[in-house]
Amino acid sequence: MNPISILVISLLFACSGVYAQGKAAAEKEARVLKGDDKGAAVTNPQCKLFSTAEASHYIGATVTTTENAGMGFGCQWAVGGGNGAMMVSVVPARYHEPPKLAQGFKKLPDVGVQGFVLPEMGGWGAGAIVGPHAIRVSLDGKGASESRVIELLKETMKRHSASTSK
Repeated sequence: MNPISILVISLLFACSGVYAQGKAAAEKEARVLKGDDKGAAVTNPQCKLFSTAEASHYIGATVTTTENAGMGFGCQWAVGGGNGAMMVSVVPARYHEPPKLAQGFKKLPDVGVQGFVLPEMGGWGAGAIVGPHAIRVSLDGKGASESRVIELLKETMKRHSASTSK
């Protein structure tokens, strides 16, 4: 082989290695952002709070995927085709920020500390502080409603408290 052929082949191999490393890094970054780099959804404490059948009940359709969300602080159960989802996130209480200026925002004085509910992006969201944690839930899909998301928040608070007291 002549020196130019060797150089071209060497560059091709080098570029393919850089591409593979770049692709692997991008995939790793995506997993970190979703929380999947810290382990599978089955090990996520929030994903253990509800079964697929229970999430399907809240959404109003059959869940097809369960995955980490919110950099590992949350879990999302989703219906195929973007037809509904349920998300549960638990973070330190200091991160609780009720979106008081959002249209439709309502305080829930009888649900945790600084409890709230509001319509959001075609669905509903709710949150509250419980002890050292802030819990935020959201629902969208045909089963999503203000009363259903409040029910989900209360049940999440109960189950989270029970799971952390063990």
